[in-house]
Amino acid sequence: MSQDKPDTKKFDLAESPGHLLHRAQQFAAERFMKAMAGAKLTQRQFAVLHATGGNEGLTQTELVKVTGIDRSTLAELVARMVRNGLLEREKLPDDGRANAVRLTDDGRALLEAATLGAMEADKAILSALPKNKRASFLETLRRIALTLEKGEEEAKKAREKAKEKKKKAKKKAKEKAKEKAKKAAKKAKKAEKASQEQVSA
Repeated sequence: MSQDKPDTKKFDLAESPGHLLHRAQQFAAERFMKAMAGAKLTQRQFAVLHATGGNEGLTQTELVKVTGIDRSTLAELVARMVRNGLLEREKLPDDGRANAVRLTDDGRALLEAATLGAMEADKAILSALPKNKRASFLETLRRIALTLEKGEEEAKKAREKAKEKKKKAKKKAKEKAKEKAKKAAKKAKKAEKASQEQVSA
């Protein structure tokens, strides 16, 4: 039995969590840009600077985990920030494919100024709420972020599981082909032996 379709006419943007979060993000982004006092730095770039400053030498893979920025976007961000002289990269001696990321002197100076701006922006955002609602608001945001992280972790595990399954299937097919070739060689050898016996007879 099919379920009744929800009444789309009852949808209200003013009550939509997705829409309200988007509007809240717009508000946060505006406050952040205003607090940067002319510095051309996005929230994502600031997150990369802050994460790097907090732990010099992180790899780009580790920065993905710390910032929550997807791998391809973070790679572009880091490359751009290297070109702008804010970050520097160096190959890890034990892994030629991985880059350790560090702040340059310019990056460190910008991070110091930007952190003050980010603190001002956060203060402005929280000031839109009554004091007794601010702690619960932050807790709610943390819960949403944690749910996202769990979803990403589950997706990663699913990808790894599928990769392992494919690897096993490939190995099994290879072993099967090898066994088939072995049987064919044995059969051919047996036929050759029988042929030689007929000739000698």
